[in-house]
Amino acid sequence: MTIASHGFRRYRPTNDDGNIRRNSQLALLRQYICRQLPQLPRLNDTAKALNVSSRSLQRFLQGHNTSFRQLVNECRHQLARQYLQENTYNIQQIATQLGFEEQSSFQKAFKSWQGCPPGVYRQRSSTTISRSYPGQPLASRQVMYGTN
Repeated sequence: MTIASHGFRRYRPTNDDGNIRRNSQLALLRQYICRQLPQLPRLNDTAKALNVSSRSLQRFLQGHNTSFRQLVNECRHQLARQYLQENTYNIQQIATQLGFEEQSSFQKAFKSWQGCPPGVYRQRSSTTISRSYPGQPLASRQVMYGTN
């Protein structure tokens, strides 16, 4: 199922009711981008999948004060935080899952997004979990942390 089937339309400025629809379209676009990883999505391919022109997609994103590159980075950042908190993958595997060719590129990007390297973020996350739920096994702490 493509985003186009969810009602993605060419960007046209509208009233406040249109803002809700456009924000949901932006959320669907983010979901689409996240699903494409580790293959880095390209604007032209994404526009084609949405059944709109590349220029229409660019205008839509400009209307939301963002760009395609920013959306890709937001998705990578969101998934990186999730993977680091889950503690399932090592940093090299996370870098690969997010479409980075080098672990060092991922580490540099993550530090620019979060203000600390991924290893430090992971340690801080696990410390927060441990402090929040002392005495519980790590697996239950992670589940509870993810739902609160």
